[in-house]
Amino acid sequence: MTTTPLPPITRSLEDYRREQLMSVDEWAAHLGMTEQTYRRMLANPESVRMATKRKARAILKVSPYLVREFYPQPSPTVVAQALEAYRQGNADGWIATDPDSGETTGEVFDGAGRLINSQRGA
Repeated sequence: MTTTPLPPITRSLEDYRREQLMSVDEWAAHLGMTEQTYRRMLANPESVRMATKRKARAILKVSPYLVREFYPQPSPTVVAQALEAYRQGNADGWIATDPDSGETTGEVFDGAGRLINSQRGA
């Protein structure tokens, strides 16, 4: 039997701390920051200097995409583009793709998942 590895999951620094069975002050010291900075990072990651985040990330040896507090925030432009793409998809329909091949199936669904159009097998 073969198993497919699960994709990595983004977790909070608190998840990593609990996994190591450390107190907040021990964990902050392990990451090379004060407890106050650690708590600030949990509450408002954008308020912590990039250098502090890079240092903690290097200690943990993880991708920034695996730690919620390190995950880069999208720019307002990217957010606006994504919201426009969702609006457009809901207005025009979502094109279905085969999960294995990635090829389009010829089906188009509305934002609620109802079939709008199907050219499957045509």
